[in-house]
Amino acid sequence: MRILLVGASGFIGGHLLRALSLAGHQVLATSRGGRGPELPGVEWQPLDLLALDTFVWPQSVDLLINASGLLSSDAAALRELQDQAASALLRDAAARGMRLLQISALGAGEQDDVPFLSSKAAADRCALQLGVPALVLRPSLVLGEGGASSAWLQRLSPWPLIPLLDNRAQLQPLHVDDLCAAVLALLRQWPAENAVLPLVGPQALSQGELIDQLRAAQGWPAGRYLKLPPALTTPLARLGDRLGWRALNSQTLRLAGRDNLGSIEPLAEACGYRAAPLAARLLTWPQRGRTAQLALQPLLLAALVLIWLGTALVCLGPGFDWGLRIMAEMGVHGWAARLAVIGGGLLDGLLGVALLLRRWRVAALRAQIALMLGYTLLISLWLPHYWFDPYMAVGKNLVLVVASLWLLWLERGAEKSR
Repeated sequence: MRILLVGASGFIGGHLLRALSLAGHQVLATSRGGRGPELPGVEWQPLDLLALDTFVWPQSVDLLINASGLLSSDAAALRELQDQAASALLRDAAARGMRLLQISALGAGEQDDVPFLSSKAAADRCALQLGVPALVLRPSLVLGEGGASSAWLQRLSPWPLIPLLDNRAQLQPLHVDDLCAAVLALLRQWPAENAVLPLVGPQALSQGELIDQLRAAQGWPAGRYLKLPPALTTPLARLGDRLGWRALNSQTLRLAGRDNLGSIEPLAEACGYRAAPLAARLLTWPQRGRTAQLALQPLLLAALVLIWLGTALVCLGPGFDWGLRIMAEMGVHGWAARLAVIGGGLLDGLLGVALLLRRWRVAALRAQIALMLGYTLLISLWLPHYWFDPYMAVGKNLVLVVASLWLLWLERGAEKSR
């Protein structure tokens, strides 16, 4: 089958792309840059859904799979992409005689106060009203390597006490391999009538029970959980709305407190497929090493921010005279010494602030490594006795260099995957 896969560079789209390729389908995969993994039977094309009129539609396509989406709490952006742009895509595909498979989300059409779900529901309705064979697949929480929600849950899993927004509401998570298998089953046995099909795991789990399954897969016992009080989560969610936090905002707070359940029977009746229990799929993901990396990365980043901002405050405040004495030991006096201490303090503060901004983080980490190596070299040449400080202050620079280098590699890898 010749398939146009929109959103092929995302989490679900990327896994679908590999599954469709392995199944022998011809896939026209799209991403904004028109680039992606080179796989058998896969051809890449550039597509920006917000500039759909520039897209060159391929010929002789049997099926459109729309796996695009936006993980955001911005209602206007969600409406623009997941409703208006996705509906325009579906209409154009239907006009060219394609069948439609819209990857939606469980709860769409039922929770209109959640912008992510209401925008998905609008595109779902559009797909079903275009007069062509169309299916809407509404998966529950999909887990697996590369997913944003998966990474967040994995990041929480190793801690001895795990804070949660809610631990009573239930959901039916499934592994991304089951989503791919369900799509392949539908392609083999397409239903005669257009339909909305829930795609859910066979077990209803609370958030704590879900994380316990991730812990068990990594060899850890069941965790201990703390439900955060509304007095804390409500203002934090509002702050998340303003700052664009994906893990905590008013939308995620509402979703965390509600059951989101569906039946496995409609999909089974349509194509014979049933998702496996989540625990049966947790063979290669999550892995302990990656979990430790995800859990410690934000803590190490926060520690570096505190060190650089703290150094700036000390240099420009109570430690200013101490800085002048160090400069005097190097033979620098007067205005030059004062300029060096003030300049060094401001530079440290600038690097601390830059670490907080994702767009500048890689450059800041590179500058920090260079600066620490420079400081260490200058001290070694002009003030070697500082190496014999009982607290080994200079030697600790080497630890910070290694920590910064580790963060730099992680950030560069994240940049390439975005």
